Amino acid sequence: MKYWPIILLILVILAVGSACWLIYTNTRPVPHVEIHYEEPVFDAEAYLRSLKLQKRPFNERGVHRLVLQRTRQKQGVYLESMEPALDSVALEIINVFHNVMGFEYVPIITSGNDYPYHARHSKHYENKALDFRLKGLLPEERRSVIEMSQKRLEGRARVLWEKGEAEHLHVELLD
Repeated sequence: MKYWPIILLILVILAVGSACWLIYTNTRPVPHVEIHYEEPVFDAEAYLRSLKLQKRPFNERGVHRLVLQRTRQKQGVYLESMEPALDSVALEIINVFHNVMGFEYVPIITSGNDYPYHARHSKHYENKALDFRLKGLLPEERRSVIEMSQKRLEGRARVLWEKGEAEHLHVELLD
C-alpha cells in the first residue's frame, strides 16, 4: 500500500503519454469547409411567387414582414401595431426610394409609435404615421423622393417634408 502514489503517478504519465501519442499519430485529414456568406437580397417578386407556391395568401402579416425586410429601423423604433393600410403606404414609399436611389438602397424608418415628443395630436400615437430618413440624400434626390411620393399617395396619405436638424419624410394616413 505504500507504493500506491508512485503507481498512480506512473498511470497518469502513461495516460498523458498515450493521449499525446494518439493525437500526434492521427493521420485523418481535417475536413476543409468553405463558408460562403452572401448578404441575403430580398426580392419582392420572388417572395410573392414563393407565397403562391405555398398557397399562402399575402395577408397583412406578409405585407408588414415585407416592410420590415425592405427597410432598416432606427434603434428603438416600434412598428408592430401599425395600421395595415400604413404598411401598404410604406411599401409605396420604399418603391419610390428604390426608383430614385436604386434597388440596393435601403430606406431607414426613424419613427413609428415610439417617440414621446411628437406633436400633441400626432398620427404617430394612432399608429397611422411613419418617418423616413432623408439625411444623406442629395438635394435633387430628396426632391424627387418627395414629389414622387406625393403623386403616388395622393388621396391615400399625406406626405410632408419636415426640414430641420432631423430632416425626414413624414407619411401619415388620411382620415
